[in-house]
Amino acid sequence: MNKLTEQDYKNIEKAVSYDRIFKDEEHTEKMTELLQKRHDRDASVISKEYPNLNDNEISEILNDYKNYSELLQATEIFTDFPINCEDSNVRHFITKDNIEELKTAIEEMENFVSNLEVN
Repeated sequence: MNKLTEQDYKNIEKAVSYDRIFKDEEHTEKMTELLQKRHDRDASVISKEYPNLNDNEISEILNDYKNYSELLQATEIFTDFPINCEDSNVRHFITKDNIEELKTAIEEMENFVSNLEVN
């Protein structure tokens, strides 16, 4: 595996990205359908628990909860990433732009967390 060149890794990235984007419209439709069902089910549960909430309030709660869940997932990913990937060849895929984007994202998260601590 270490015998692959940087260009090989770029080619792999392009091939995999292309496959995900264009290959399976049916899969995308199915996923959209499943996500809509999950949203409807979650909205129904909240509506039963809190009948005084209107649809807009329920949607806002679901969006806030989704953001919360994504934040927790991102935290797990960042916490585990160095351990899980220390022996991987992920560095072959990372570009200078990726590194700059990662630095920016970390800065933004630091600011976000600082604001949470203040409030």
